[in-house]
Amino acid sequence: MATVSSHGTSIYYEVHGEGDRTLVFAHGMGGNGAIWFNQVAHFSPDYRVIVFDHRYFGRSHCAVDDFRPAWFPDDALAILDAENISTATFICQSMGGWTGSQLALRHADRVDGLVMSHTPGVFTHASAVNDRRAVIQLVSQRTSSFSTPALAADYPAKNPVGAVLYAEISAFNSIDPAVIPRKIGEAGIDVDTDSIDDYKVPTLFITADHDVLFPPAYIEALAHAVPGAGFANLGDAGHSSYFEIPEVFNARLEQFLA
Repeated sequence: MATVSSHGTSIYYEVHGEGDRTLVFAHGMGGNGAIWFNQVAHFSPDYRVIVFDHRYFGRSHCAVDDFRPAWFPDDALAILDAENISTATFICQSMGGWTGSQLALRHADRVDGLVMSHTPGVFTHASAVNDRRAVIQLVSQRTSSFSTPALAADYPAKNPVGAVLYAEISAFNSIDPAVIPRKIGEAGIDVDTDSIDDYKVPTLFITADHDVLFPPAYIEALAHAVPGAGFANLGDAGHSSYFEIPEVFNARLEQFLA
């Protein structure tokens, strides 16, 4: 457990394991570093695993004005530099995709690989159409205490303990959900994939059948638009396959890392 300063904010992070390769997990709007417990347990015996709280989330407290997605990659690099890590593979869920995709575009020499889990990140293309601000507003909504668009609609019934756990971890965040879509809209960080013909970072886009936030067809179209990117639909899960079906998610990530 440690912190590092970036743009005036103390960024909380944890390092688990002592492997030669480093995996950095970047959470989405519904989570924080703690949400990756399934991945920490699975990968830390063989890899050095880093989880962190994005600025404004969890234990990385900052003023609303300092929640700036354009600073996400700087925050991640500050962690790598503090730990004397030259390169890492970034696994990014939903909002976390803005961290990993910006890093891959601006600091490709620090990124061994990029996994875009249920996220477009900053990538855009005419063939992939989705209202991102509407999506971010939707993800903050709950239809009941333990139901959220971030999980498949039937997940609370199939796994009530998991649904409660997701809600409890999410509650660690003291955020104003209205801030997120506004800040994303103001960020001006989107990149049209037609402009990145020289993109070389090994990249995998992951989705699942029941993602209502970034539907599978949208993510697949975007994956085809990013040079060299792969695509995987993990099947019976919603927006959070890493949480809903962790064994399937972890197995696909192992394949990517091999």
